[in-house]
Amino acid sequence: LKTDIAAAKAAPKKSYLEEQWAEIKRLIEKLKYEPYIDDQLEIEEIWDICEEMIKSGKLKKETWPVRRRVIKSIIGGGYYDYYGVYDPMKDLFNALMFTPEEKAEAADITFEIGSGYMQTDGAKLYKECGQMEKYIAYVESHLKNKEEPYLEVIGYYKDKDPVKAAQIAELGFKKCKDSQTGIIIFLIQNARYSGDKELEAKLIKSAKMRRLVNYEKVKEALNAGIEVQTGLNAD
Repeated sequence: LKTDIAAAKAAPKKSYLEEQWAEIKRLIEKLKYEPYIDDQLEIEEIWDICEEMIKSGKLKKETWPVRRRVIKSIIGGGYYDYYGVYDPMKDLFNALMFTPEEKAEAADITFEIGSGYMQTDGAKLYKECGQMEKYIAYVESHLKNKEEPYLEVIGYYKDKDPVKAAQIAELGFKKCKDSQTGIIIFLIQNARYSGDKELEAKLIKSAKMRRLVNYEKVKEALNAGIEVQTGLNAD
């Protein structure tokens, strides 16, 4: 005990963030012994500490290694969602990064040790710091039945790799269940620019018939460019 006390006295003085984070971890340890995580006082205390830190303006004065350690702990704990403090932890997580480089490093950590939903937030950080290749790689690997992610991937590959953009659009045209308007606009324009009038006419006919396609928006988009020679403007 004397050795521990002596070591504690000899240790460097903790920074503001280190002190506050130590208190948060102490409160989480107390919550671990609760039979049910519900409305314990410790949860409210953690909320208050996180809000105070974010509003204080003091986090900018903390070194990146200190902030990085806290970020890594938050990622490893999955925002400590199990203990009922998901929201304040996520707010603190976002408040601990100030530069694109820091966001990129935090994103890397989410993919090293984070859970699935932590990686979703990590991918968003890649987008915020301009690392679009990593962001798009994540979005592309998680395409399901929503149109917006497909459109993001299509937009990224449209000029870089037109063939892949068309493949993604065709996949989205089969799988999207909320809307297909933006996807079919791209497919029609792509067919038009490649000179495939037969495919263009087929796609326009499909656009008229599909429930998930807003045909008025299709006409507006196509009329804003080169007119389509398929009777589109006669409707």
